[in-house]
Amino acid sequence: MNRLVIKWIVLLLLVTAAGSSYAQHFGHDMRTYFDFGEQFYAAAEQTADASALDVRINTANALLSFLKTDKANSPRGAYYAIRDVSIELREKPAGLTLKALNIRDTIFTNTFASTTSKEAWNSMLRSIPLDGITLPQALEVHIEIRDGFLAHMANRPSTLDIAMRAFRHERPLTGGDSAYIGVSDVLILEKPVDAYTYRSKNFGAATEFSRDINAGLTIALQKNLKIDSLSISLTQTANMLQSKDFQAVQRASISVKPEDIFSDKVIRASSTDSEVVYTLGDSQIRDSVYRMYAALFSLPGKLLEVGKYRLDVKIRAGGTTRSFSQPIELEWHDMPLSLENPRDAIPPLQHITTDEEFKELSSGSHEEQLRKMYAFWKKQDPTPETAYNERMDEFYRRTDYAYFNFARGARLLDGAITDRGKIYILFGPPTNIERTFLLGEQPVEIWTYSNNVKKIVRFMDTGGHGDYKLVDVKSM
Repeated sequence: MNRLVIKWIVLLLLVTAAGSSYAQHFGHDMRTYFDFGEQFYAAAEQTADASALDVRINTANALLSFLKTDKANSPRGAYYAIRDVSIELREKPAGLTLKALNIRDTIFTNTFASTTSKEAWNSMLRSIPLDGITLPQALEVHIEIRDGFLAHMANRPSTLDIAMRAFRHERPLTGGDSAYIGVSDVLILEKPVDAYTYRSKNFGAATEFSRDINAGLTIALQKNLKIDSLSISLTQTANMLQSKDFQAVQRASISVKPEDIFSDKVIRASSTDSEVVYTLGDSQIRDSVYRMYAALFSLPGKLLEVGKYRLDVKIRAGGTTRSFSQPIELEWHDMPLSLENPRDAIPPLQHITTDEEFKELSSGSHEEQLRKMYAFWKKQDPTPETAYNERMDEFYRRTDYAYFNFARGARLLDGAITDRGKIYILFGPPTNIERTFLLGEQPVEIWTYSNNVKKIVRFMDTGGHGDYKLVDVKSM
């Protein structure tokens, strides 16, 4: 089949079939399932009045071992696991433990398949009071997750560096003092439920790329002051290629509107089984000196690519300015595995490029190949107004499946460049597969596409070793 013809066929089919389901994504194949993906996220956020540190932890079911639930607890779920979490607030650099918490909780799930799922998350939110700790100073939060049944570490320990800001920063706050502003860390709120409620997957300082970034923060301000201005900027510090010579560049800058700053309000967090719920609620602080404010804002993120960023916050009130920065990472949480390395991502492109294009894409260093590959797909993007490329995503999800399901050997994961892999990548999953194994005859596979593809494809294992060759393609 002519490569140019195939190229235009696949570009059309990838658009029409982008929403189709898969028979099986190879990420669920047990040969590779535990070799990729994050199963644990954590974040720590300081409250605006510097009175506490809110620690958020999120674990996937795959991190823990599950047992069958007894009859008494069966209404809560068919299977359960014990999660043992220890949280320590340590002084830097000495490592002296200042505060410690230990929590054991039970996680329930209803199906056996979900016990090893990396898509089923369980959130935890705990607050560590900072009374007795002198601020500002550099601290760290050390988190360990243990499997309650196996009594061993379920994941490598995580240590978060915290630059604790003090509310009383320069001199004691008094009733006549008007120079002090307290600011919480910025919370990534993610999905709005209504005007004052958000639900977040709780991935710590990371959020999904190519969508607007909904966020908020809480401010503690002397009562006789008002907020004159609140500005937020977002600067990219590293790109998806992790280029060593990448120059930081500001991607967005906004001024929060006065109507989005709420007096006597705070942003409260509560955890559910899989998400954190953020709610704008009334402040419980009844202090004669300062008042709490909550600010909600959104940064235009649809054009922002995968990478590391820096959020800069500047608040001005009563002639005083308070500024701070914090990192944030835009991630592609379910990115196809074959996109992680050009040695996996580029070979399947031979199915949709000319010989000259493929030779050019295959040349150069690791970074040069990735750069050229992304440039190639940018030209094919059906929605260039966003960073997410639906066509590239669909192509490489099919590529992932082909690599592992059509390989010519258990150790030779080359399925994406076999004949079956090529057809699967070009046309997607068939609507029906027939296999014929007759004594004395070569095995045959017939793929039928009763969908918009309208084709019947026949393969034959000519060598009898599982290397199926394309015999013919017929239109229906």
